Amino acid sequence: MTVLAAISTLFYIVTFLAVLVLVGFLITLLVGKLSKNIKTKKVGKIGSLITVLVTVVALIIAGITDASYRQIATKHNQRFDYYAQKYEVLYIKTAKKAEDIGNSETEKWSDAIDNSDSADDFDVDETITDAVVDNAGDIANVDANMKKIKEYTEEMKENETPDRSFAKYNKSYKELKNLTNLVTSPSGSYNSFSDSFNKYDTSAANAYKDLNQ
Repeated sequence: MTVLAAISTLFYIVTFLAVLVLVGFLITLLVGKLSKNIKTKKVGKIGSLITVLVTVVALIIAGITDASYRQIATKHNQRFDYYAQKYEVLYIKTAKKAEDIGNSETEKWSDAIDNSDSADDFDVDETITDAVVDNAGDIANVDANMKKIKEYTEEMKENETPDRSFAKYNKSYKELKNLTNLVTSPSGSYNSFSDSFNKYDTSAANAYKDLNQ
C-alpha cells in the first residue's frame, strides 16, 4: 500500500514538473512565432507536444495509483475498525475480570496473614496456590481472552494506515498484559503484589481511556 502511495506521489510530482516544462516550451513556441524563427518555433512545438504527452500519461498513472491506494486504504481502515471494536469490548471485559481476580487474591492473602499465629506459621506459596485454585475458572477465562485480544492486535497492526494508529492499542495491550500476568501468576510478598496490582490496574484503565481520545 505504501508503494502505491509513493508511486502516486512520484507521478504527481512528474506531472507538476512537466507542466512547468510545458510552459517553457509554449513560451519558446510563442517567441518563435513572434520572431518568425522557424527553428525556435519548431523546438517549441515539438517540445510542447512531447511534454503534453508526458503530462497526460503521468497524470493518468498518478490518478490510477492514487485511486487504488485509496481503495485499499479504505478496506484496511474498515478491517482495522472492525478489530478495534472487538478489541475494546473484550479489553474492558478482561480488565474487569482481572481486577476481580486480583481483589480476590489480595483479600485471601490478607486473611491468611491475619489468621496466622506467627510468621513461621504462614506459608506464602500455599496461600498463593490456594488463591489461584479458588480463581481457576476466572483465570482460565482471562487467559483465553488474552489470546483473542492478541489476535485482534495482530490484525490491527496488519491493517494500520496513516488514518489509523496502532500505537495506542499496542500500548494498552502491554498494560493489560502486565495486569493479567500478575493476577494469573501471583508471586512475591503481599505488599509487593498489592502495590503492583494497584499500579497495573490503574495503568490498564488509563490505557483504555486513551483509546478514544
